[in-house]
Amino acid sequence: MNTKIKTARSRILVGTAIVVLFAFAGCGDDEKKAEQPKPVQSAADAPPNTRHDETDHPTTGGTTIAGVTFKAPGTWNDLGSDGMRQAQFRLDPVEGDAAAGEVNVFYFGPESGGGVEANLQRWIGQITLPDGGDPAAQAERSSFTADGMAGHIVSLDGSYKSGGGRPMGGGGEILPGYRLVGVVIEGPQGSVFFKLTGPAATARAMEDDLLTMVKGARK
Repeated sequence: MNTKIKTARSRILVGTAIVVLFAFAGCGDDEKKAEQPKPVQSAADAPPNTRHDETDHPTTGGTTIAGVTFKAPGTWNDLGSDGMRQAQFRLDPVEGDAAAGEVNVFYFGPESGGGVEANLQRWIGQITLPDGGDPAAQAERSSFTADGMAGHIVSLDGSYKSGGGRPMGGGGEILPGYRLVGVVIEGPQGSVFFKLTGPAATARAMEDDLLTMVKGARK
């Protein structure tokens, strides 16, 4: 009788020991899981409203018009948009000039306001030469590519027919001793037009910055 009782007690103790071991083993797994660091969420996994793109981009913080992004130099006065002028920038006159230089940016929709060449010719036609010569023959023209977008430049000096309120100029006051630099970028949503005008010295003070700006434009 005593032998049977001892055997039963031994079985109970063994069973209890097995249960306890399994319980401890389970707790150990839970502790290991708790100790494992959570995976770090990448920028690509973040929700759209919290995602930040930190790529070094030359036009970060710039102005975007019709899919074309550019960054104006800090020395220019940014006057914002006004009517057909999607952006306006000014530079105070340099010594000897009486008026400021200005860069106005236009966008006329996908049809490009009559096409690239038509607008380049229109700009050229806003300048008259002191000797009465053909401004088209005196105009300097060049081209460039910015982030795969074709760019076109025309520049010349003479008497400028100011805009008189018209978006592309022409039909207003005649201003002698001026310089005009026109740039067209064929953007993804249509051409964007940059027009620099001003007294020759002030306009030339803006010209290098203008060309750097448009040649650094991005989609």
